[in-house]
Amino acid sequence: MTRNKDNMYLPRYRTNKIIRSKIDKLLEENAKIWCNLGTETPLDVGTREKGERKWKKIAKQIKELDEEYYNRLCPYGIDS
Repeated sequence: MTRNKDNMYLPRYRTNKIIRSKIDKLLEENAKIWCNLGTETPLDVGTREKGERKWKKIAKQIKELDEEYYNRLCPYGIDS
């Protein structure tokens, strides 16, 4: 984690293009889950519970890449 000119810490998402790209792909995957829920298309995961399980896996990957960004994305955890 680095600091900006105001001496505030920045998440790796803001300072590392590779990390940003990986997280953006994971967030896009999450968006596809929720946008297609209930559409009965090949991208439909079926139920909200399955969508929640997939989101938890995605969120865990985001946390592994950049815990600071994860904390900003999910300030109360992924179960809230």
